[in-house]
Parts: sequence; C-alpha cells; structure tokens
Amino acid sequence: MNRRDFLTQTSLATGGVLLLKTPGTAAPVAKAATRTILLRSSWNDHNIGDQGHTPGTLRLLERYIPEAEILLWHEEPRPETEKIITRHFPKVKIVRGSFYDGDKPFEGELKDAFDRASMYIVNSGMVFNYGLFGYDWANTMARLTPFYYCLDRGTPFGLYGQSFDRFAHPSMPVFRDVFSRAAFIYTRDDESRKFLKENNFKPRVLEFGPDGCFGIDVRDEERGRAYLKKSGLDDQKFLVVVIRTNTKHIYDKSGGSVLNPAQATPEQQEQDRQRLGKVRELITTWVRQTGMKVLLAPEVSKEVAQAKTGVYDQLPADIQSKVVWRDTFWNADEAMSVYARAHSMFGIEPHSLIMGLALGVPVVHARPLAHGLKGWMFRDIGLPEWLFEIDQTPASAMSDELMKIHQNYPLAKEKVRKAMAFVADRQKVGMQVIRKKLQLTS
Repeated sequence: MNRRDFLTQTSLATGGVLLLKTPGTAAPVAKAATRTILLRSSWNDHNIGDQGHTPGTLRLLERYIPEAEILLWHEEPRPETEKIITRHFPKVKIVRGSFYDGDKPFEGELKDAFDRASMYIVNSGMVFNYGLFGYDWANTMARLTPFYYCLDRGTPFGLYGQSFDRFAHPSMPVFRDVFSRAAFIYTRDDESRKFLKENNFKPRVLEFGPDGCFGIDVRDEERGRAYLKKSGLDDQKFLVVVIRTNTKHIYDKSGGSVLNPAQATPEQQEQDRQRLGKVRELITTWVRQTGMKVLLAPEVSKEVAQAKTGVYDQLPADIQSKVVWRDTFWNADEAMSVYARAHSMFGIEPHSLIMGLALGVPVVHARPLAHGLKGWMFRDIGLPEWLFEIDQTPASAMSDELMKIHQNYPLAKEKVRKAMAFVADRQKVGMQVIRKKLQLTS
C-alpha cells in the first residue's frame, strides 16, 4: 500500500481525521485531513456567462465547504477570468494545462492536481452532448477521459449544474457507463434530469441543481459606477437588453460552429432579422411607455458590433436618444455592478439574466429553442411567466410582460425573491451532498 492510499484509508477509518504521533509523546494527536476539490470551469473569456459559472460555484464551495482546498483547472488560457478569481478568491489555486498532449507523458501541475484531488467536479455547462451541435467523437472522448482517470484512482467525481440534450449513436452507452458511476449529477433544468433518468443513467445522486452562475456575487464597483455615470444611467431607471445572433465569434479562427456560423445561411440571416426586429419593437414600447432608458449590454464579445448595426442604428431617432449602446466588452464583475442598478432585464442569452436574478432584478428571457434545454431553468426555479420562445412569440407578448413588471414592481421583486430562495435551498442541498461525499459531516 502506498502512502497516499494509506492516508486515504486511515482518514476514512477515523471519520476524516488523521492520527499523527507528535515527537516526544506516546499518544497520537488528531489533525483534520485536508480535502482537495479540483474544479474544472471557466469555458470562455469572451462570454461573461462562461466567466460567471466559475465565481458562482467557487462562492458556494467557499461558503459551504470552507475547510476544503480548491484547485481551479483552466485547460485553455483564461487571463480575464483569472483576474476575477485572483481578486475575489485569493485562496483558490489556478491549475493550467491539458490532460493529454500526444505522446507526452502526463506530468506536471495538472497531474499533481488530479493525484491530490479528493473529488473532481465539472462545473455548469452543456459540454457533455454528442450530436446536438456536431459529431466530434475525439473531442467527446477527450472530455470523458479525466473521469476515467478518476475511476482508475478511486477519486469520486460529479457534475454540477449541467444540461444534457442528446447522446447520439454510438455515444449513449459510453456516457451511461461513465455518468452512472458519478458521485452526483445536478442538472440545471429538470428536462435534463428526466432525460438521464429515462435513459437509465444511475449516478448515486441525480437531482435538479441550479446553474453555478446563480451563486455569483462578485462586483467591480469602481468600473461599474464609472460606466453608469459616463453613460447617464440612473439607478433602477433603465432596462438592460442582451441579444444573440447567428454570427461567428470574433476570436474563432476555425470554420465557425452550428450556433456561431462563419457564414450565416439565408435562413439564419432571416432568423436574426426577425429576432432583432422584435427586440427593436420591445425597446420602442419600453421607452415610450415608461420614459426610461435602455442599455444594450453584451453577454458575448461578438454581440457588441451586432447590437450596434442590428438594433441601435435601426431605432427611430426619438428612441435612439434614450438607448445606450455599450461599445466595448467587459468582465462579469463589472457587468454585475451595472446589472445591480438596472430596473429590469430582457435577454436572448440566459446568463446575464441569471446574474440579474442573483442581484434581485426581474428578468424576461426569450430563448432560442436551438440553444437546448437550459432555457427551462427559468421555469424550474418558479418563473415560467418570464420565459418565452423568441421565434414563436410576438414582440407584443414579451413587451406586455415587461410592462406588468413595471406596473407592479414590488410584486416582480417578490417573485425574484421567492425564486432565489428556492435556488438557495437547492444550492445548500447540493453542497451538503458534496460535503458528505468528502466525508465532511459537520
């Protein structure tokens, strides 16, 4: 038995306590065994939602499992996200590197992190689907390989706040084999939970658990307040609008992807035209009925330009004068400081809206069905009346819901409070399960 296995078994036998002999004494003294959580997260620097998963889940781990050491794995460089983590989570150690690289041996800080880990957790997203957005088998297996490494070493693993939409042939038995051996799987929408259950996935825990971004509380008040002052946006006197288009990511050097095509098809171009037309109509209704301003805010870097050409430039002059187009991208903590002062939010993207809810701000989400099951999370936390399908819903229906929020704002704020109380309860339950799996019972 090697030293690591001996220490692990000893800690289990003593309820999470290692008995160490102090020099010069005859009796051992108790010392708490260290638990190390390796969290894989931070999917993108160019998307504040992909940034937001990380500080949200880190805050929950810090709150509910404060004695654990947290290692954060960034496979790709994430300099902007790392600014947020370094500033707001100084105890978290960031680990960089790929799990494998051709014929090179698995070594260095990432291997050390996996070998030290008491538990491996993959944070919120929808990366474990096959056939939903493509059929890249090699990439699918690459995402699963760390789980097999954990299984080989006896390290428990789990998935926190994931969506599962499709496991096309031949992937279903592979995903079922791996995920049925997970310590826990929390799905951020109940449709994903049903999907796994109906396909006979049997992890030890399979429950609804909100997207990690719901835990976010980081702010950059200096930048946020400066931007609001410069833009002439007063507290609770503006609507935030977030768009999403069928366009290529500005940093993508490949051929694009299904949801971010290098060259949109005529059908996708028409889809964008229809969607942004509804957004302009909604903005016009808001300004004329409330007299309040609108902030066109980017959740994804590519949408800065699209909001200008597709929305702002095409608004009537009297409406345009009440609309602020943000002309630069930002990080999640600055966005949080701005969203905290919004009256309400409307978005085709979901994670800015999650940030808004975490701040107590009412939201309306107009989801594209092609983005998957994740949109159901707004229904599943108790806000079905604020969830729409953008391609099937007229702008008037979405505008009407925004006006209901405006006309009875205290009621809307109470709806947010109740939804977030439910979210907080589910977060607590999930973190308690993780504590239990780590043999931390207090």
